[in-house]
Amino acid sequence: MGRKFWIGILLISMMAAPVSAGEIVPGAKKDKLQKELKLTEQQKLEFDFAFTEATKAVLLGELEKGVSLYASCLKIDPSSAVVHYELANIYLSQENYNNALELARSAVALQPHNLWYQIQLANIYQKKGMIDHACKVYGELVELHPERNDFYYLQASLYASVEKFEEAIEAYNRLEKRIGVQEGISLEKERLYIALGNRKMAYAELQKLIKKYPYRAEFYGMLADLYLADKEEDKAFKQYQEILKIDPDNGLVHFYLANFYRQKGDVEKRNSALSKAFEKTEIDSDQKIQFLISILMNGEKDSMSDEFLKELLDKLVAIHPGEVRVHALYADFLKRRNDNEGARFHLRKVLEEEKTNYVVWEELLLINNALLDFESMYNESTEALKYFPSQPLLYIFRGVSAAQKEDYKTAIESLEEGSAYIGENLALKIQFQTYLGDAYYQMGKAEKAFKAYDEVLLFDSNNVIVLNNYSYYLSVKGVNLEKAKKMSSLCVKLEAENSTYLDTHGWVLYRLGEFTEAKKVLEKSLEFGGGESAVIVEHYGDILYRLGDEEKALEEWKKAIEIGDGSEYLAEKIKTGTIPAETDKNEQ
Repeated sequence: MGRKFWIGILLISMMAAPVSAGEIVPGAKKDKLQKELKLTEQQKLEFDFAFTEATKAVLLGELEKGVSLYASCLKIDPSSAVVHYELANIYLSQENYNNALELARSAVALQPHNLWYQIQLANIYQKKGMIDHACKVYGELVELHPERNDFYYLQASLYASVEKFEEAIEAYNRLEKRIGVQEGISLEKERLYIALGNRKMAYAELQKLIKKYPYRAEFYGMLADLYLADKEEDKAFKQYQEILKIDPDNGLVHFYLANFYRQKGDVEKRNSALSKAFEKTEIDSDQKIQFLISILMNGEKDSMSDEFLKELLDKLVAIHPGEVRVHALYADFLKRRNDNEGARFHLRKVLEEEKTNYVVWEELLLINNALLDFESMYNESTEALKYFPSQPLLYIFRGVSAAQKEDYKTAIESLEEGSAYIGENLALKIQFQTYLGDAYYQMGKAEKAFKAYDEVLLFDSNNVIVLNNYSYYLSVKGVNLEKAKKMSSLCVKLEAENSTYLDTHGWVLYRLGEFTEAKKVLEKSLEFGGGESAVIVEHYGDILYRLGDEEKALEEWKKAIEIGDGSEYLAEKIKTGTIPAETDKNEQ
């Protein structure tokens, strides 16, 4: 990749080389066969003026004007190679490769030894996919300028791009003959030999590098990889031993050995090699992280225990304590294993160093929510908003956590402010209105709450959370009970085994005076886990009382008080054996 980028830069720089009227680029010789056109002094003046104006026009982006002026130059002197060259450049920039090619060929025909004209022609051939022609031009350039290594590289790269691997190797061989064995050349040739299926020569290239650079451990590692690919395990192992001889403290060799033992299925030796690799301070954290990511992504984790992975991560943290990516990786590892406390610790470590990573803030807040740690959720969402004031989810986290802290004023302020950043996201709009409805109701602003709920149901008529809350709050207020009944009926139809939704529906029926039906619904609620809720058990007792079963009602109220968190009237119900009269106006 690096080489291709370099080639592209090279071509751009060459194409941009300035050439003035009548100038022959240094190093170029005028073709002896070219017929010189004698111009009068007046013609020379007219040519130079038109050429200068054309060049100005092109620099100003007035390409059509430039083409017209260059054309007038050719009327004066059709044999001007530089005009053909400049016109070809214009058409090349417009991707009009056919016209560019005709003009570039003319420029080269007029001055065959001009370096820049040859390069332009080769570039156009390449653009048109005429790779053989481009390679032929570079071959000529190599003959003319054997000192220019880049021409060999360009020619070889072009041959390789159309899978003419043998021709590419030959180009590299000519360069190698001139400058000797070089790392880049040999590695390219090794890759090409592998593509050709010539393993013997691929081995030879790596062995040449080892001979020239006997203390470069990575070449032994590459040779070992090639042996492993060919199932020559003993030869591969020998290369690893060579690395340990020349560089006993080399950490990378332990990665090589880990890979070797992995392929042999020797888990114990693989783990031992990995432990040694992770202990080496000279191996940077990125290499270790990439290795772990590859394990976690490719399924090899099945043969590597969580305990051992955690051991490697602990080594990473100990040796590279300030590395953000290490803590991020550890947090991800722990989160996948449902260790939210541990994941949160490492996410906070990341944010100590890098507060402008939104994804980390969101992960941290989601963990706070999972842990029901609303104090942390409130504090950390408030801090996150300093860095990301236009992220709507942060306002939800802040609003919800404030509501859980019973700070409904702050909850409403946060949710109303965040609504400005929703845009066209309907799902977010529904979330905001749902939470706003809940907060408004708790603040005693029932009308605003019901308006927010109506807006949610307008877009999502089957939203069970809003259907449940809305119908329950209407029943508590004792208003629009038929509407509440319709909503709670739909809610339990959508989720027939949800004890909370069944309780709400039963309580709406209770408020409508339909006690017998309410009893049936509450018994279903108890069947699906409602017996663990003091509110649901108390409601069941109230219904029994209204049906005249006062003794059984008292038993249920006593159960509710043992569970805890019943209504404010529960103790009085138990004491008097009746439902206080004041609850008729404000049922819990």
